[in-house]
Amino acid sequence: MLVVEDLILDTEKYRAFRADKHLKLNPTNIDILALLMARSPAIVSKAEIAAKLWGEDGVERSMGLGTRVHQIRKVVDDGFDFPLVHTVYGVGYQLRK
Repeated sequence: MLVVEDLILDTEKYRAFRADKHLKLNPTNIDILALLMARSPAIVSKAEIAAKLWGEDGVERSMGLGTRVHQIRKVVDDGFDFPLVHTVYGVGYQLRK
């Protein structure tokens, strides 16, 4: 289990909750969220996320990473009191209050 603020991720069952609300995320987005939560509040670089997801060829495939984070942000942040997913422009992403 990973917990950041009111966000809970069960990494074994691939289920996420925020403020007791079940969040619908696909497995790849759950993997990204798990990495951000495990490293929170540190900034995780785009290259590190891409390498974790797609291996050594990940950097070439990282163009779609912004879309993935946008999808995560819509599910994890929209409709809640404060955002947790933050972009650190030119560097990567961070999960924090």
